[in-house]
Amino acid sequence: MEPENYTKYEITIPMEEIGRQALRITVPIILLSVILYFAIWPEQFNFQSFRNAFPDNPLIVLVIVLGGIIFHELLHGITWALFCKKGFRSIRFGIWLKVLTPYCHCKEPLKKIHYMAGGFMPGLLLGIIPLVISWTEGSMGFLLLGIFFSFAAGGDFAMMWKLRKEKRNSLLLDHPKKLGCYLYKKKNENFWKN
Repeated sequence: MEPENYTKYEITIPMEEIGRQALRITVPIILLSVILYFAIWPEQFNFQSFRNAFPDNPLIVLVIVLGGIIFHELLHGITWALFCKKGFRSIRFGIWLKVLTPYCHCKEPLKKIHYMAGGFMPGLLLGIIPLVISWTEGSMGFLLLGIFFSFAAGGDFAMMWKLRKEKRNSLLLDHPKKLGCYLYKKKNENFWKN
């Protein structure tokens, strides 16, 4: 759905750059999380606690990981659907077979703040909140979950960082085939003006 009287610009992260840019954002988050956990719970920071964080049945780990990956995409979709005129009819889920990665795509332009809310939601709920719980409860399991799902949201964090200087009310349309979006600027508006 193309807005009228707007010029479209592509803002994406190339596939070969996603990992590198995601690491720049997630590695400091993970290091800070581990340092805080160690500072608050030094007696919990040992191999036995690490080993006890994993369930005895490896299938449970597989279910948690796969379920979390699916839930990650659902969180994008649920959040974006809240701001779409057509709700869930504007949301599409699938798998990029080329890289065997599930995705969520929003087919409707959103204001930057709404687009970014959907972009951040999985990293916040599955990554950052478990890290905070790990600090308050001394749970190595939550620390490991938070680390894993923060890494899983690394591409999202990198894309949201890339959009940080765009105007709050800019219109963004999720890119259907790449990590990123199209930015719509009014035709009489200077592209470089923020």
